[in-house]
Amino acid sequence: MKRLVYFLLVFVFSTNITGKIFSQQYCITGRFDTTYYFNALQIDTLGNVQFGQNTDWLGSTINLKFIIAYPKISVDPLNKRPFILLIHGGGFIDGDKYDMKPVMLDFAMRGYVCASIDYRLGWQTNGDPTNCLGDGYSLAKANYRAYQDSKAALRYFAANANTYKIDTAYFFVGGISAGAVTSLMISYANQQDINSVYPSLVTELGSLDSASNTLTNRFTIKCALSSSGGVFDSAFVKANTKIPAIMFHGTLDPEVPFNTGFAYSCTNYVRTEGSNELKKRFLHLVKPFEIDYVPGGGHENYYPLPYVQYRSILFLKRYLCNNARQIIIENYTTLFDSSLGAFNGVIARNESVPAEYRLYQNYPNPFNPITIIRYQIKDSRFVTLKVYDILGREIETLVKELQNAGTYEAQFTENQISSGVYFYYLEVTEPGSQKLLFKDVKRMLLIK
Repeated sequence: MKRLVYFLLVFVFSTNITGKIFSQQYCITGRFDTTYYFNALQIDTLGNVQFGQNTDWLGSTINLKFIIAYPKISVDPLNKRPFILLIHGGGFIDGDKYDMKPVMLDFAMRGYVCASIDYRLGWQTNGDPTNCLGDGYSLAKANYRAYQDSKAALRYFAANANTYKIDTAYFFVGGISAGAVTSLMISYANQQDINSVYPSLVTELGSLDSASNTLTNRFTIKCALSSSGGVFDSAFVKANTKIPAIMFHGTLDPEVPFNTGFAYSCTNYVRTEGSNELKKRFLHLVKPFEIDYVPGGGHENYYPLPYVQYRSILFLKRYLCNNARQIIIENYTTLFDSSLGAFNGVIARNESVPAEYRLYQNYPNPFNPITIIRYQIKDSRFVTLKVYDILGREIETLVKELQNAGTYEAQFTENQISSGVYFYYLEVTEPGSQKLLFKDVKRMLLIK
């Protein structure tokens, strides 16, 4: 079950970063970008270094190791560099740190310090896991072991930052498939969240933050990238989170659902909410994110590796240059791109409360048969959202109710109407008096 290497990242940075640091320290022309800053001869590599030890699912003691690549100190003008931790895929059954080596070297040549890790594998599959004959709780424990080991690796690199000239304010980590799930979970789910779903895991396997090594160095994950990943519950992304994300997914992924479902599409396995559910959560909370999805795409192989790298590098560069955005891309076509200003500005305010009334362009557009209409209101108001045809005839009322401040989505599904131009109209009024406070109209195109 070796997985084709598709990389992903999760970004980790400290809570006291200022706009000055964002704009001057790592927003460097040509570095951390789509072109290489160093050549292969300027990269140092180190292999099979141990960062931890623990017991696997069969009771055997496993030494956990990593490989690492970074620009030679002698040729790198920076005293400290951002760090990327890569987590391989494999369904928590197979794969190893060398699966991610090409991606690790690629990032090192762009100027990062980058490592790839092993973590404990194995669960009771009873043959091919896609046959749905495995033990779902055993899979949950495999998930949890991977979370423990990845956090242990982060603690190790925080403790040894001086050795590799790592800036502990800029930790990034990611993976594919099982590695994507691990990256997202350690980004958004704390021990209490895990206990709410599987309360016996901490009793059986220990805590998330003290397993696999005895190091106590702290870190805070602030941004996530996922390729074919998901979480147990999108509500793990909380209103006070400061974690942007970039996600890649196929809408018909049978192993990690694009929407809400179960691992391997087996109802007896781990319940999972995928990229689309996370997207909805980010929209509602007004958080920076990018989602790239392919309608009808399966697991992992829906986008070629160069495209995944390209979009992810751009996302990281935007972060380093303090440019927070919300971007939705369907099969290489940008459907939505909205600026949220600066990352540090977004982080500094209450992002769950919009600063203005706004109606966004629907996506996808053109559409068939479903499109999403997004809008935001800055305070508690009565909201009406309607769809009209080109002659001004009302087609459907999507919203007609009192709503609290926030960002909302309404779904419009064509119902036996013809192809052509339609309009959607948002009206925000003062409750009781019906005084008009805001109105806007936009056009959309239905193509059958």
